[in-house]
Amino acid sequence: MDDVRPLQYDIKWDEWEGMPITDIHFKNYNIVIDFMWKNSFQQNIVYRGVGLHNLEGMKETYADYCMHILRNECSVMMMNREETQIVAVALLEWMTDAWHSWVFLPSTVSKGLFQEIILLKNELMKNVKLSLDLESFDSLMVHEVGFPEDLFTNNDFQICMFDVFGAVAQHMHMPRVCFIALTVREQFAAEMAEYAEYGRSIYSIYKVGSQRPFDVLRDLDEMYALLFMLPLDPILIYEDMPGFEAFHEALKAKERKEREEELMRLNEM
Repeated sequence: MDDVRPLQYDIKWDEWEGMPITDIHFKNYNIVIDFMWKNSFQQNIVYRGVGLHNLEGMKETYADYCMHILRNECSVMMMNREETQIVAVALLEWMTDAWHSWVFLPSTVSKGLFQEIILLKNELMKNVKLSLDLESFDSLMVHEVGFPEDLFTNNDFQICMFDVFGAVAQHMHMPRVCFIALTVREQFAAEMAEYAEYGRSIYSIYKVGSQRPFDVLRDLDEMYALLFMLPLDPILIYEDMPGFEAFHEALKAKERKEREEELMRLNEM
């Protein structure tokens, strides 16, 4: 019998029905990419509808894209109870204005429809930032999700997983989680998790030059890319939490006394 070893991880964010939701160790990157190819990319009706499933070299392009996101070290996975198999994955990346994240991401893939989907997402983010009148739209982005079919319609799972996204975002000091759901199935999942819609891009009118490459999606009843968002409060360090008022007063008094003693010592010199 083959020796099946548990998958490595460093952070356990949560668990669902006894299955741990963890960070993704670098030793697992290749198996995660293979999982996402089978359970995310090949199951995505939008990618199939615009012809990406049949595009030569797409597997390598998608692998490069996934690897770029994984190296940001925010992504999460859920394993089986024995911690030997991957059950679900979400590819997450903190995207900031300072690091020009939305400029760099499209450059990780070659020109073509897959890059245009990334640019569509970028444009939607810019439009929502403008509509909200924000100086910065730094976010933890949910780029891709790979969930089994039965979990896409499981309300408890979606709430648990999307709550983990919020915990990761706070850990990374991101003020919000954003998820641009390309498919009706993904949109339903975000709604179950009680994320709010903040903007949409209509596939049939989105132009690339003089072409409308996503107009074909109307035949599949896929009409929009929707931007869902969860605003977050920053994590307070324990000293700033309610109940530490007396601690702060005592600390201030101690610092005042030390300053006074130092001044007295200097005056005596």
